[in-house]
Amino acid sequence: MKTAAWSLGLASAALAAWLAWGAHGGGGGQPVTSPAPAASVADGRTAAASAPPSADPAPSGPAASAAGMAAMAALPPAQALRALLQCHAANACRVSSHEGLDEHFEIVEAVLKQLDRLAAQGSPAEQAAWARELLAFPDGHVQAAALALAARLPPSAETVAAAVAALGRTYDAVLLAQAYPVLRQWQQVGLSAGYDDMFLGLVHSGGWQAAQSVAENIGPFLNAGNLGRFEQVARQLQPGARKQALLRSLRDYQLQSQGG
Repeated sequence: MKTAAWSLGLASAALAAWLAWGAHGGGGGQPVTSPAPAASVADGRTAAASAPPSADPAPSGPAASAAGMAAMAALPPAQALRALLQCHAANACRVSSHEGLDEHFEIVEAVLKQLDRLAAQGSPAEQAAWARELLAFPDGHVQAAALALAARLPPSAETVAAAVAALGRTYDAVLLAQAYPVLRQWQQVGLSAGYDDMFLGLVHSGGWQAAQSVAENIGPFLNAGNLGRFEQVARQLQPGARKQALLRSLRDYQLQSQGG
């Protein structure tokens, strides 16, 4: 037990050192003015402070990054996720790449790995809380993984609201395609608050791909109560593929309603 606790303390210390290094512009980058994350790595800083001093210089560049990322594997997944989200929000993460989008995708990969660990190790309540939070993460891959995790958990109004808020802001037709079955799953148990406004906003003024996707796939979400609102939006749309797709979905619904 003492050995396991000692190993976890070293891992926390390595992660804290990595985050502090990134927050101060490690690897030759410009200094970052945002404060380093505090809450999630407090234990790591305590462990680092109590560790014996080393004559070796502090690691920098890719070596420090690799050590920090490896240290996360020894931390509880929720703690590792919190550290990743904090350094991402502060633009202070330093991984093996320093090339804009490449760095973003490395962070995304790290978040996805920790989310997989959380799905295997975390309690249902912890998983639901993280699914809701990661639905707002600015990357479609992470949002899709969070949505998939939420779909495996007992549905709740809070989770539905988080998904509706995230999807209402998306430009990602691929994410929407993955979301439709989950939204129908929740709809079948009476949890569909916010669906109409979300879909109407997307089809009326959303990004082109997202709007087109909704126009083509709105059928299962139509009902007698919202049909008129979608018909009104269809009349307001300019002629084009989106309007044609929405009108087709509306006609199909009406035929099905009439037994055609």
